[in-house]
Order: sequence, then structure tokens, then C-alpha cells
Amino acid sequence: MISRELTWADSQGVDLAIFPECYLQGHSYDRAINERRSLSVDDPALQKLLEPLRSIRTAAIVGFVERRGDLVYNSAMLIENGTVAGVYAKANPLEDGCTPGDAFPVWRRAGRGFGINICSDFRDPAFSDAIVANGASVVCAPLNMMIREHKVDQWREPAIESLRACAVRTGCWVISSDVVGDRGDGWMSCGCTLAVGPDGMIASKVPEWEEGAILLDID
Repeated sequence: MISRELTWADSQGVDLAIFPECYLQGHSYDRAINERRSLSVDDPALQKLLEPLRSIRTAAIVGFVERRGDLVYNSAMLIENGTVAGVYAKANPLEDGCTPGDAFPVWRRAGRGFGINICSDFRDPAFSDAIVANGASVVCAPLNMMIREHKVDQWREPAIESLRACAVRTGCWVISSDVVGDRGDGWMSCGCTLAVGPDGMIASKVPEWEEGAILLDID
């Protein structure tokens, strides 16, 4: 699926695509599941997945469950030309068994610095402040707002407001990518894929409960 999506993005001239949190293996709060699913960046299974992406110009931020030795992280990798160009590990993981990351790398694409905060990282402003201090003007936000049905309305507006607050405080663009839909087991997400400008205004948003993508030019 990632090959298909990035092929489409490349055809649209997209420079950087953002995928949701834990996009690669799926999100779980269960320690055993996270440990079983985890992959190191040099795992042959991951390398096989990346092989078809070598000819694609679009770079991608892809959420995955990462293994580093004996530790497991909720991470997002930057893929460029079919290789892992860098990794950010979630600093505030709520998932059982996931170790907090303590590095806030920044990369450059199309003349702009960008970094990553993952979902619950936005509860602590220090994490986005750290990547901005390292030179980011774009905060990329892989999300996975798949939550219990009775909590959807409770978290709908706070999720958006946390992204808007980050944009206003840092003076950066904040761009999120979220999952959407009803799993049929009491877990669902209305989706929170959007782009917020430095003024806190939502520049583009995928309608709730719909699969989709936003295409955004940042001046």
C-alpha cells in the first residue's frame, strides 16, 4: 500500500508525504503485540518493503514500531529514495512497552527544516519547542486517534486545538496525518488530517469520517 500511495504522491509532485502513527504495523497499547511487531531499520522485511521505493522522488514520514536492541519505540522514519534517512522516536509514548525517545532531529526538504512530534507528544510543548530550536519551521504530526467510541466526541476538538496551539506558539506550520474509520470492535476515529498555518488557521482539512489526503504548497 505504501508503494501505491507514494507513487500517487510522486505523480502529484509532492515533496514530502506524511503517513499516520504506526502506519506500517498498526497501533496497539499491548506490550506483547508491540514487541512482536517491532522491526529494526535494517530488518530484511523492512528493506524488502523499501526496495520498490528507490525510484520515487517523494520523501515520506512513516510511523512504525521500531526495535533497537532490547528496546521498542513508537517511531516515525523518514524515507528518501527507498532508504531510511532518519528516525524520530515518540518522546511521550502511551503505548505499553514503548521507550520514550530523547532526540529531536530536524531534516531539510525544499529549503525548509522539518521535525516530527507523534500524537500524545503534543501534550508537552517542550517537544515541539525542541525541534523548532533545532531549526524546524514545519512540525509534522503522525497521529493515530483510533479511540473508544464514547471518547470520540470528547477528544475531537482538543486534538485540533493542540495542533493549532502548537502552530501559534512556535510560529510554524503544523501538518497532521491520521487514521479514520470504525474497526467494528468499539474503536473508531473520525480523522484529524489537516494543515494549520502559523496564525493558527486551518488551511486545509480532510472531512471527518472520510479517507483522503491534503495537498499543500507552503510559501
